[in-house]
Amino acid sequence: MAGLIGCEPIPPAEIGPEFDAQAIAFLNELQPRSIQEKREYCGYFGTTSNGEFRASKPAPGEVDGCLIPDWPSGFAVIASYHTHGAFDTELDSEVPSTDDLRADIKAEVYGYISTPGGRVWIVDWRDRSASQLCGPGCVFQDPQFIPGDAGPIAQSYTLSDLRRRER
Repeated sequence: MAGLIGCEPIPPAEIGPEFDAQAIAFLNELQPRSIQEKREYCGYFGTTSNGEFRASKPAPGEVDGCLIPDWPSGFAVIASYHTHGAFDTELDSEVPSTDDLRADIKAEVYGYISTPGGRVWIVDWRDRSASQLCGPGCVFQDPQFIPGDAGPIAQSYTLSDLRRRER
Protein backbone atom coordinates (compact mmCIF):
# COMPACT_ATOMS: atom_id res chain seq x y z
CA MET A 1 0.00 0.00 0.00
CA ALA A 2 2.73 2.48 0.90
CA GLY A 3 4.07 4.79 -1.73
CA LEU A 4 1.10 5.28 -4.04
CA ILE A 5 0.59 8.21 -6.36
CA GLY A 6 -2.77 7.73 -7.94
CA CYS A 7 -2.61 4.06 -8.89
CA GLU A 8 1.09 3.79 -9.64
CA PRO A 9 3.21 2.19 -6.91
CA ILE A 10 6.54 3.85 -6.17
CA PRO A 11 9.28 2.71 -3.81
CA PRO A 12 8.58 3.76 -0.20
CA ALA A 13 10.53 6.84 0.84
CA GLU A 14 12.44 7.07 4.07
CA ILE A 15 11.75 9.89 6.43
CA GLY A 16 14.45 12.10 7.88
CA PRO A 17 15.05 15.29 9.86
CA GLU A 18 13.58 17.62 7.22
CA PHE A 19 10.42 15.52 6.84
CA ASP A 20 10.15 15.27 10.66
CA ALA A 21 10.44 19.07 11.00
CA GLN A 22 7.68 19.63 8.45
CA ALA A 23 5.44 17.06 10.15
CA ILE A 24 6.04 18.69 13.56
CA ALA A 25 5.25 22.15 12.14
CA PHE A 26 2.01 20.84 10.62
CA LEU A 27 0.95 19.18 13.88
CA ASN A 28 1.80 22.35 15.82
CA GLU A 29 -0.67 24.26 13.62
CA LEU A 30 -3.36 21.58 14.06
CA GLN A 31 -2.98 21.15 17.85
CA PRO A 32 -4.96 24.24 19.00
CA ARG A 33 -7.98 23.21 16.91
CA SER A 34 -7.80 19.62 18.13
CA ILE A 35 -7.55 20.72 21.76
CA GLN A 36 -10.25 23.40 21.50
CA GLU A 37 -12.69 20.97 19.85
CA LYS A 38 -11.69 18.11 22.19
CA ARG A 39 -11.28 15.69 19.28
CA GLU A 40 -8.61 13.89 17.34
CA TYR A 41 -7.74 14.84 13.78
CA CYS A 42 -6.02 12.50 11.35
CA GLY A 43 -4.67 12.23 7.82
CA TYR A 44 -1.55 11.44 5.80
CA PHE A 45 1.86 12.96 5.10
CA GLY A 46 3.83 12.29 1.95
CA THR A 47 5.68 13.78 -0.97
CA THR A 48 4.69 14.91 -4.44
CA SER A 49 6.39 13.55 -7.55
CA ASN A 50 8.90 16.41 -7.32
CA GLY A 51 9.70 15.66 -3.65
CA GLU A 52 7.65 18.37 -1.93
CA PHE A 53 6.15 17.62 1.49
CA ARG A 54 2.35 17.28 1.47
CA ALA A 55 -0.31 16.71 4.08
CA SER A 56 -3.86 15.56 3.40
CA LYS A 57 -6.72 17.63 4.77
CA PRO A 58 -7.22 16.80 8.47
CA ALA A 59 -10.24 14.57 9.06
CA PRO A 60 -12.13 15.17 12.32
CA GLY A 61 -12.45 12.28 14.72
CA GLU A 62 -13.87 11.71 18.17
CA VAL A 63 -12.56 12.34 21.70
CA ASP A 64 -10.38 9.21 21.60
CA GLY A 65 -10.26 8.03 18.01
CA CYS A 66 -10.14 9.03 14.39
CA LEU A 67 -11.09 7.06 11.32
CA ILE A 68 -8.30 7.83 8.91
CA PRO A 69 -9.64 8.80 5.49
CA ASP A 70 -8.97 7.06 2.21
CA TRP A 71 -5.50 7.36 0.77
CA PRO A 72 -5.21 10.70 -1.01
CA SER A 73 -4.25 11.01 -4.65
CA GLY A 74 -1.56 13.35 -5.89
CA PHE A 75 1.24 12.36 -3.53
CA ALA A 76 3.10 9.33 -2.25
CA VAL A 77 1.91 8.47 1.25
CA ILE A 78 4.80 7.99 3.66
CA ALA A 79 3.12 8.41 7.04
CA SER A 80 -0.17 8.79 8.83
CA TYR A 81 -0.70 11.56 11.34
CA HIS A 82 -3.11 12.22 14.13
CA THR A 83 -3.57 14.37 17.18
CA HIS A 84 -4.68 13.04 20.55
CA GLY A 85 -7.08 15.91 21.25
CA ALA A 86 -7.50 17.66 24.59
CA PHE A 87 -6.06 16.65 27.93
CA ASP A 88 -8.30 14.23 29.83
CA THR A 89 -7.33 12.55 33.10
CA GLU A 90 -9.33 9.47 32.03
CA LEU A 91 -7.28 8.88 28.85
CA ASP A 92 -3.67 7.71 28.46
CA SER A 93 -3.15 10.16 25.60
CA GLU A 94 0.51 11.04 26.20
CA VAL A 95 1.62 7.82 24.50
CA PRO A 96 0.50 6.06 21.32
CA SER A 97 -2.03 3.28 21.73
CA THR A 98 -1.67 -0.27 20.49
CA ASP A 99 -4.37 0.60 17.94
CA ASP A 100 -2.22 3.50 16.71
CA LEU A 101 0.74 1.19 16.13
CA ARG A 102 -1.32 -1.63 14.63
CA ALA A 103 -2.94 0.71 12.08
CA ASP A 104 0.44 1.98 10.83
CA ILE A 105 1.93 -1.53 10.80
CA LYS A 106 -1.02 -2.80 8.75
CA ALA A 107 -0.79 0.14 6.31
CA GLU A 108 3.02 -0.13 6.17
CA VAL A 109 3.50 3.58 6.82
CA TYR A 110 5.22 5.59 9.51
CA GLY A 111 2.99 7.50 11.91
CA TYR A 112 3.21 10.88 13.62
CA ILE A 113 1.18 11.47 16.78
CA SER A 114 0.90 14.68 18.79
CA THR A 115 -0.31 14.63 22.38
CA PRO A 116 -2.12 17.13 24.64
CA GLY A 117 1.17 17.64 26.52
CA GLY A 118 2.85 18.72 23.30
CA ARG A 119 4.89 15.58 22.61
CA VAL A 120 5.34 14.24 19.09
CA TRP A 121 5.81 10.51 18.58
CA ILE A 122 6.88 8.65 15.48
CA VAL A 123 5.71 5.12 14.79
CA ASP A 124 8.17 2.92 12.92
CA TRP A 125 6.01 0.27 11.30
CA ARG A 126 9.02 -1.88 10.44
CA ASP A 127 10.27 -2.03 14.05
CA ARG A 128 6.72 -2.15 15.45
CA SER A 129 7.65 0.62 17.87
CA ALA A 130 7.07 4.29 18.68
CA SER A 131 9.64 6.85 19.83
CA GLN A 132 9.35 10.43 21.00
CA LEU A 133 10.64 12.84 18.38
CA CYS A 134 10.31 15.62 20.94
CA GLY A 135 9.01 15.97 24.47
CA PRO A 136 6.40 18.04 26.29
CA GLY A 137 5.83 21.49 24.81
CA CYS A 138 7.44 20.62 21.47
CA VAL A 139 4.12 21.50 19.82
CA PHE A 140 1.21 23.50 21.21
CA GLN A 141 0.30 22.15 24.64
CA ASP A 142 -3.18 22.04 26.14
CA PRO A 143 -3.28 24.70 28.90
CA GLN A 144 -5.17 22.12 31.04
CA PHE A 145 -2.35 19.55 30.71
CA ILE A 146 -1.07 18.25 34.06
CA PRO A 147 2.56 17.07 33.82
CA GLY A 148 3.03 13.62 35.35
CA ASP A 149 -0.68 12.72 35.28
CA ALA A 150 0.00 9.78 32.93
CA GLY A 151 2.81 8.45 35.12
CA PRO A 152 6.28 7.78 33.77
CA ILE A 153 6.61 8.19 29.99
CA ALA A 154 9.42 6.25 28.31
CA GLN A 155 11.38 7.56 25.33
CA SER A 156 10.13 4.65 23.22
CA TYR A 157 7.72 1.73 23.32
CA THR A 158 7.34 -1.50 21.41
CA LEU A 159 3.91 -2.87 20.61
CA SER A 160 4.39 -5.34 23.49
CA ASP A 161 5.34 -2.50 25.88
CA LEU A 162 2.14 -0.63 24.99
CA ARG A 163 0.03 -3.77 25.49
CA ARG A 164 1.43 -4.04 29.02
CA ARG A 165 0.82 -0.33 29.66
CA GLU A 166 -2.82 -0.63 28.56
CA ARG A 167 -3.61 -3.41 31.05
